[in-house]
Amino acid sequence: MAGLYKYDHGERFEQHGFYNLLVFLAIYIPLNLVLGVLYVLWRKVDRFPAYFAVVVLVGGIYVSVSLVHYRKVFDQGLRGSFDYSLDECTWSGRNIPFVDILPAGTQNFWAGSMHCKSEPQRIDVNIDENGVLTVHCETPGSNVLIDILPETREWPLRDKDIWSTCNHMVIERTQHLEYYNDIPFVLNDTTQTVVVRCGSSSTLVSRVAPPVSKLPVYTPPQDSDTRTPNTTSIRVSPDILHSNRKSPNVIYLMLDAVSRRQFHRQLPHSAHILRTLHQPGVSQITELFRYHSVGFSTDNNTKAMFLGDIYPKKRNTLPIWAYFRDRGYITARVESGCEDWAKEYNGHNYPQQDFAVSNRSLDYELTAPFCLPEFYPSVGNPFGNFKGPYSIIARCLFGRYLHEWAFDYLYKLRRELRPQPAMPQKARKHRPYMITVALMEGHEGTGEVLRTLDDALAAFIKDMRDSGELDDTVLIIGGDHGLHMGLNFAYTQNGRIEHQNPFFAMS
Repeated sequence: MAGLYKYDHGERFEQHGFYNLLVFLAIYIPLNLVLGVLYVLWRKVDRFPAYFAVVVLVGGIYVSVSLVHYRKVFDQGLRGSFDYSLDECTWSGRNIPFVDILPAGTQNFWAGSMHCKSEPQRIDVNIDENGVLTVHCETPGSNVLIDILPETREWPLRDKDIWSTCNHMVIERTQHLEYYNDIPFVLNDTTQTVVVRCGSSSTLVSRVAPPVSKLPVYTPPQDSDTRTPNTTSIRVSPDILHSNRKSPNVIYLMLDAVSRRQFHRQLPHSAHILRTLHQPGVSQITELFRYHSVGFSTDNNTKAMFLGDIYPKKRNTLPIWAYFRDRGYITARVESGCEDWAKEYNGHNYPQQDFAVSNRSLDYELTAPFCLPEFYPSVGNPFGNFKGPYSIIARCLFGRYLHEWAFDYLYKLRRELRPQPAMPQKARKHRPYMITVALMEGHEGTGEVLRTLDDALAAFIKDMRDSGELDDTVLIIGGDHGLHMGLNFAYTQNGRIEHQNPFFAMS
């Protein structure tokens, strides 16, 4: 194991071989210890074979009954079950979901606590409407430092390579300033995130900047206006183009490497809240059972999502955010893995690497906090099993789960973008918005880290429901593919079926 860890921490994405092997060895070693204990009991305890046979028989009955149950559960969704039809596609091979009989936490119990360690002291921070930052540290006399994180939206493609530059650019372009209680600390109009450090404790503060009220209506360049037929690569229905109906808002949460069954298995609270969105005559929730991946990993699947083409050949192809923005939407993206989607998956189609795709496609982007070295290693390999955005341990930043910071910003975006009841009627202009959030908790070899997302995701869905926002907002929660690493994928047909069957639900 030490040799494998030194050779490869898991960054070989195409087959994820060492993820699988490391997980296998981590389970293989304690399994051998169990066999050793059984051997000692066999030598020391009278009639041990008889006792052991009874245990095996009872265990076998339990496993058999459980597998029958979970085979039925596999076909169940939010509102019903998979409808097998003779003239339509079905799963290939025998689907036996062994992974369902494993208790929660079994596959990474040896990786440590799945909770985030609190910071030593509490830090209270506020940014008022004028951009004035005020800080109160729990420990009086603490030295206060402010890290102003850079805005990545205007960066060219060459500065957003996750393999060598993006996180280092964030570190290099972060401003480090001292904070004094008697001197007003005013942020500029474009600063969205700052890190506040009181002694050895730190916290992250975000806001929507510039305010939506100061955001001009975007006018796309003539040579790339997606409303012009000869510049578009995604077909847009004429009924949509010429509709006089009010445009709905769109929020898309992309759950990387989460199958339909994995969603129900590891996110039961979220699944329960999603079911409550279905209210006949008022609203409905739709889950797609036959929605399937078109490639092995994120590459081809998200190209299909965001470009409409698995193998794009056209140069300078703009992603889906640009199509919404060109049609009057305010667009925003949260990337919790310190990567730029356009650079990582379509960057080779842009001959000029000084082109800022995000600046062309987005009004708001939040990436920089997820590139900080406290979470995303700045030295060595950042994609390890025990560190970085694909680790098998809890993903934490400053005492909280990483996804909690993403949901904080999403909440502020929604509050900023939606007309508030206190606003005068004339000021309540409807500007539809399209927001995507990439959540990476499903991308790791054990399938257990996803459980840490359940409470925050359920709270977000519940807030969407209770606020009435779903009356004019399309909420999409979907994966790009199922888990493509770990023991279940490597050794069972069920794992390979789940890999091809990502979760997708829409309300």
